[in-house]
Amino acid sequence: MKILVVEDDPFVRDMTVTELEDAGYEVMEAATGGQALSLLQAGIALDALLTDIRMPEANGWEVAKAYRERFPDLPVLYVTGYAEQMQPVPGGIILSKPYRISQVIGLLKDVAA
Repeated sequence: MKILVVEDDPFVRDMTVTELEDAGYEVMEAATGGQALSLLQAGIALDALLTDIRMPEANGWEVAKAYRERFPDLPVLYVTGYAEQMQPVPGGIILSKPYRISQVIGLLKDVAA
């Protein structure tokens, strides 16, 4: 399963990528919403998207919407440390920071089933 992690906090991003790779996932990463959108334009296919909501260049809502336009059934997990106005794509799941990587892995297993 190929997952894109979009997170502007380098510590959180590195920890999440490492733990998902240790769990056997193929992981790509982007430090901004703009980088994530560039990967989409490059034609990168994914099995799941894990995105922060508040980020530079494009927020998580915008990233998820763009990916869902190309991949309508793409599972999307949002992570946020803030109380956010809810705008998830249909079927998107919101996790509050701090989250446990076991929560993410459990949700990824659920959406892959």
